[in-house]
Amino acid sequence: MATQSSKQLENTQLKFKKLNGQIQIDETFIKEIHKGNFKDKFDKRKTHLDPFYNNTKCCIQMAVDTNNNIFVQSTNTKRLQKQWIIENMNTKLINKNSIIISDMQPLYLLVAKQTSSTLYATKTRTNPDASYRKLNKISKLQASLKEALIHYHGLGFTNIQNYLNLWKWKYQHKDLTPNQQATVLYFNI
Repeated sequence: MATQSSKQLENTQLKFKKLNGQIQIDETFIKEIHKGNFKDKFDKRKTHLDPFYNNTKCCIQMAVDTNNNIFVQSTNTKRLQKQWIIENMNTKLINKNSIIISDMQPLYLLVAKQTSSTLYATKTRTNPDASYRKLNKISKLQASLKEALIHYHGLGFTNIQNYLNLWKWKYQHKDLTPNQQATVLYFNI
């Protein structure tokens, strides 16, 4: 049974494609939720179940290019950090001399420098309508991701990337019916 489930998970790993052209990048945050019934009322994991507990977020890096190639990666941290930008968003991911469109996050300047690309940063607070038009693809992807993850009840740092890979696979196969998706996923047809 373990080999079958790992084979299915392997099938969700789409072939990597480098991002090129106009690339929209942004980060989003999702809540980390632990499954289980915690007997000890002081169990640290129990605090994560409190809806008013603010410190339960996990940062997700996202990028999409003009050909709808998607990059989605969990950083397993509560905010975007320079280390993850250097490791994930470099010339292995983004072709040189691309056009990067983002919000005013200062770390995205580092992405542009690493990849010899042009950065267009838009101020989301001063003109939200214009920035939404420039970042509409990534905004729709973030909404789709959050809508998909709402149905899962065990999102911990150890397994978030598997859920992200499954979402990406389903998103890129959204034209198939659920039965066709299951056939492709389970039997790799």
